[in-house]
Formats: sequence, C-alpha cells, structure tokens
Amino acid sequence: MDINTIIEGAHGVSLRNLERGDADAMSVLANNPAIARNLRNAFPHPYTRKDAVFYIEKAREGAWGYCQAIYYEEAFAGVINLMPQEDVYRHTAEIGYWLGEPYWHRGIMTEAIRLMCRHAFSQTGIIRIYAGVFSYNRYSAAALVKNGFVLEGIRKKAVLKYNELFDEHFYALLKS
Repeated sequence: MDINTIIEGAHGVSLRNLERGDADAMSVLANNPAIARNLRNAFPHPYTRKDAVFYIEKAREGAWGYCQAIYYEEAFAGVINLMPQEDVYRHTAEIGYWLGEPYWHRGIMTEAIRLMCRHAFSQTGIIRIYAGVFSYNRYSAAALVKNGFVLEGIRKKAVLKYNELFDEHFYALLKS
C-alpha cells in the first residue's frame, strides 16, 4: 500500500506521510507517560526529539509498515500504522496508533482508524486488520469497536507493563 497523498477524513482529521518537519511536535506529544503506558516497550519514555527523528526516518524507509501522521485541523496529532504480516498471515495487518493527549476524546482516533482501514481494504490485498489492546485501555478498544472491530479473544496475563501483568484483548476487522 502506497500512501503518497493526503487522505482527508471527517471532522478535520487527515492522514499524511510522516515528514522530518513533524519531529518537534511529535517529540512534545509523545513525551507523555500516559501514552507510553498504552504502547509496547519499544516506544521510549522519555521521548526525545532524537527518538522522533529516528522513528520518522525508519517510517520513511518502510520499517513500520504503512505509517502515517495523524493531523487534526492542520496540526500534527499522532501516528497510525499498519504492519503487514508474513507467510500464511500475509492477508492480515496489525494496526497500531497513538494520539497526543490534547487531542483525546474528540473522535480523532476513531476517524483515523476508519481512514486507515478503508484505504488498506481498497488499495491492498489485506482482508483482515487486527489490534492487541491492553485490558485497561478502554478508549482504544472503544475506537476499534466504533469502526466495526470485534473482540476475538483475550490472552490472559500476556502483557508485562511496569512490572504488572495485564490481559491483552484482540480485536479484528474483516474486509466486507
């Protein structure tokens, strides 16, 4: 899937290629323990400008799959990506995302997920998109459910985050 254009959505939300110019805003928004808490440990905290530059460069090389900046009313607000799977799972992609705290509870992530899934289903051979959500992250689960994702299963005590064990809920959306 090649996303070289801006994907415009509703309510001022758009997806764009990550650019080097996003590094300052990205590092400020991502440097938040409330964001790091909901992501895998590969997401550093504290999050520096150097981390943002590294992530953007790797995204531009394709290391994170189909990776896009989330913009809200022309301001950088977060990141969303689809990581295509391999071998017998090659028809599947994992979706991941984060949104800066000033943009929470506005429906922005729900719209970004909708845009990414719609684009993936219409432009690629992907027919299944899934996400793993830590059990305490009810807002992420809600954004997925609003987009038609269905809870497929729960892996008990699968996540070790900050020395605590949590369940991981798996949601999936199939191309209709």
